[in-house]
Amino acid sequence: MGFIFINTLRFSILYLLLYVLDSFFKNNEALYSYRYYTKIALGSTLLIFYLFKTKQKNIFKKRLIIYALSLFIIGDVFFITGNSGKMTHFVFAAFLFIGAKICYSIRFLNSKDFKISKLVPFLLFGFAYMTIITNLVYNNLGYYFFPFLMYLFVVLLLMQFAYLRKGEVNELSFWLVIFGVFFSMIADSINILKIFYDPLIAYNKITVMFFYCLSQYMIILGVLQENRPINNNKKLKVNR
Repeated sequence: MGFIFINTLRFSILYLLLYVLDSFFKNNEALYSYRYYTKIALGSTLLIFYLFKTKQKNIFKKRLIIYALSLFIIGDVFFITGNSGKMTHFVFAAFLFIGAKICYSIRFLNSKDFKISKLVPFLLFGFAYMTIITNLVYNNLGYYFFPFLMYLFVVLLLMQFAYLRKGEVNELSFWLVIFGVFFSMIADSINILKIFYDPLIAYNKITVMFFYCLSQYMIILGVLQENRPINNNKKLKVNR
C-alpha cells in the first residue's frame, strides 16, 4: 500500500473514491452504518499520507498534525452517532474538533512579529461572520450557547493563525492552507445551521462532507508544501 501514499496523485484518487463512497452511504439509510468504516478510512488515509510525505524535522510540529488528524477521526465517529439523534455525542464531537483545530492553530503559529494593521481585514470578517451566524441560531441554542461560542472562537482563531502565515511561508503553502481553513469554516457553518436553524439548509447531506473533506485535504497538502523556499522575486533595476 505504500506506493499509493508516496504519490500525491494516487493518494488523491484514493481519497476521492473514499469520499464518494462515504457520500453514497450517507445518503442511503439502509447503508448508513457503513459510514463508520468510510469516515475512519478517510481520516486514516490522510494521516498515513502525511506520515509518508512529511519532511518536517520539528517533532513538536509533526506531532501537532498527528494529534489534530487523530482527534478529527475520533470526532467523526461521535459525529455519526450524533446524526442518529444523540445530541450529547454531537457536543462531544464538537469538543474533539475544537481540540483538533487548536492543534492546527498552534502548528500555524509563528514567532515573528506582525503589524496590528495586518489583522484589520480578518477582524472585520470575523466580526461579520460571528454576528450573522449568532443571529440566525441564537433563539435555538439554549444550553449549547457557550459551547457554540467556544467553537466559533476556535474556528476564527484557526483562520487568524492561517492568515498570519502570509509572507512567512511560500505562497503555495499559504493559499492551500487558507482555502482549506476557509472551506472548513463553510462546513462548520452549514453544520451549525443544520442543527440549530434549518435541518434542510444548503443541501447539507452533500455539502458538509464535501467541504470538510476538501478542507482537510488542502490543509495537509499546504503543510506538506511549507518547507519549500519562499519565492521573493525582486525586479532588478537596470541602469541605462
